[in-house]
Amino acid sequence: MLRALNSNPKGTYRMKFIKDHGGRQKYFPCRFKKDNTNDCVIRAISIATDQDYMKVWRDLFRLGTEAGRMPNDTTCYEPYLTSLGWVKHSPLKKGKRKLKVKNFPIKNGAVIIHTCNHLTTILHGELHDTWNTGEYAANSYYTHISLN
Repeated sequence: MLRALNSNPKGTYRMKFIKDHGGRQKYFPCRFKKDNTNDCVIRAISIATDQDYMKVWRDLFRLGTEAGRMPNDTTCYEPYLTSLGWVKHSPLKKGKRKLKVKNFPIKNGAVIIHTCNHLTTILHGELHDTWNTGEYAANSYYTHISLN
């Protein structure tokens, strides 16, 4: 179980938001709102694993083609994360409520968090995504075996 590192007096850790396309900008336009796409799975995995965006793109599309699924389907990306040494965990809760992403108690390493129909990444205590998902509930999450 993770515990808060550098928590404030209320027991929550408020993290910095970093706008991050996960390397997509090397291959595709990302400057305007019209350039946004539903690539959160590829982006989150690229950021968390420090792999090239296009490598993750190709790997997930290959797996999706083999399984007859879209690359952002759980049945596609979960086996991929497992093959890279990532482990899925149940949500962390404070009382009966799931923690919000911005309060997720991690400072070192990377965590991939599944919110409602979205994956986002916390990297070294900072939230990396194309938009601030800090207010969303942190549902299941993935850590690399080196953090367990």
